[in-house]
Amino acid sequence: MEKRSKPEPKEPQIVHSKMSGSRVIESEIKGIEELTPMERKHLLLQLARDRVENNSAGPWEIVHIIREQWRAVKATLAQPIEIEIRDAGKDSLFKVSMDITKLERELEAGRKKENLSSKTL
Repeated sequence: MEKRSKPEPKEPQIVHSKMSGSRVIESEIKGIEELTPMERKHLLLQLARDRVENNSAGPWEIVHIIREQWRAVKATLAQPIEIEIRDAGKDSLFKVSMDITKLERELEAGRKKENLSSKTL
């Protein structure tokens, strides 16, 4: 009988701002599990930049996620994403807009396939 291994616990992603020593950890964002890894990365980078400007920023809660249809941006295919976030530290609501490129999605899908195939070996 084949033994199935438990999925290894994933370390929370931490992003450090290049402009200062501020950092943002995934666990500071309620609802982040609804985002793909690439979306998480982009959001964490944006929130780290916000924290540089105002160190009272965070923790955050994702209120709403809007993924639009793919569109051409210059020579790149991109999917616009808008995330509505509540910032408890600043007691405010704001939106983060980003474009995830087709290449990023393909890399993300490739990593998932690699992880699945390495676990089956």
